[in-house]
Amino acid sequence: MTKNDYIEIGKVVNTFGIKGELKIVSESDFVDYRYAVGKTIYLKLRNTIKEVRVSSYRVHKGNILITIDKIYDINEVEKYIGADVLADKLDVPPLEDGEFYIDDVVGLDAYDETGEKIGKVVDVILIPANDLIEIELLNGKKELIPYVDEYILEITEDKIVVRLLEVDHD
Repeated sequence: MTKNDYIEIGKVVNTFGIKGELKIVSESDFVDYRYAVGKTIYLKLRNTIKEVRVSSYRVHKGNILITIDKIYDINEVEKYIGADVLADKLDVPPLEDGEFYIDDVVGLDAYDETGEKIGKVVDVILIPANDLIEIELLNGKKELIPYVDEYILEITEDKIVVRLLEVDHD
């Protein structure tokens, strides 16, 4: 596999305990799927990518703790501190109806309620309250739209229809 065949799903930030657990800060919305026992993941350290299999998985204080390849000795896994955690780009969890991957939304043409093209989605910003869709308008300005049903009216494979925020400019 080439480097374009992977997506980054986390980073090994430390070890945990003496039994070989790796502490991972996850960047995936699909934690239970990505780190499930038996799942293949990849650890990238410098220019080397090593395929490993998850032997155990648990969540502790918001971090992911895993063991890999049935290695239960801290001395054998310390070398992975700082490694990027990767997954096969083609290994994607199934989505429910109406759910989309961020990569599928970024780049969509954006339209308002009247069907007029207003710009293009340039980013999805993840925040705790609710995510935001960033649209670069045709005039070059950027507009943030809450990712909630009130403002996101429709998403298809090739467009997004949004209700623009009414802003009082007084």
